Amino acid sequence: WDSHDPDCGGAMQSPININTAETVFSPQLRPIQLVGYSLSSKEMLKLKNNGHTVVLELPELLAIAGGYAQQYKAVQLHLHWGSPSGPGSEHTVNNHRFPAEIHVVHYNTKYNNFKEAMVHPDGLAVLGAFLEVGPRENPYYRQILEHLYKIEGEDEEVLVPGFNIAGLLPANLNLYFRYNGSLTTPPCYQTVKWTVFNQTVQLSQDQV
Repeated sequence: WDSHDPDCGGAMQSPININTAETVFSPQLRPIQLVGYSLSSKEMLKLKNNGHTVVLELPELLAIAGGYAQQYKAVQLHLHWGSPSGPGSEHTVNNHRFPAEIHVVHYNTKYNNFKEAMVHPDGLAVLGAFLEVGPRENPYYRQILEHLYKIEGEDEEVLVPGFNIAGLLPANLNLYFRYNGSLTTPPCYQTVKWTVFNQTVQLSQDQV
């Protein structure tokens, strides 16, 4: 993006390649704890095609209650995936790119809303996980993927029933990489405390 937007060429620009040989274990980093992530099917969520990806808007009762020094409320989640011939995940690990990646975006509750928070150094927290092909269909991702045919055009949206959003993330939230970075699309504010989980999430070949 830095060729299109000068704000996207900063020193803390995301995504990055995670070189595990250069990572350092930090005992200060506690397991990620999520609250409010299991939603009733009566709660309808807006799923939108924004022209770059699909975005699922999330109610603010979803929050990160552990693993960060402050509490962060959820705003939305979105997916990054490639084609058979092109890139998939945004982050890489030891230069390995995965078929897809999920980002769950949160803002610091000390600020009034996402828009206010995103310009502050401690404003945002994003949970990232890599998706790869496994032996069976993932029932949590089916809750999103089965609606994509309804929003093939940019700015199209559809309401989908609530489900357990935590099921979209790895079962093990204790092991992760943490770094200070940025939003990966313009305006690319360098205000994100990134958590990228070690464990991957498996989807079927058809889902990926």
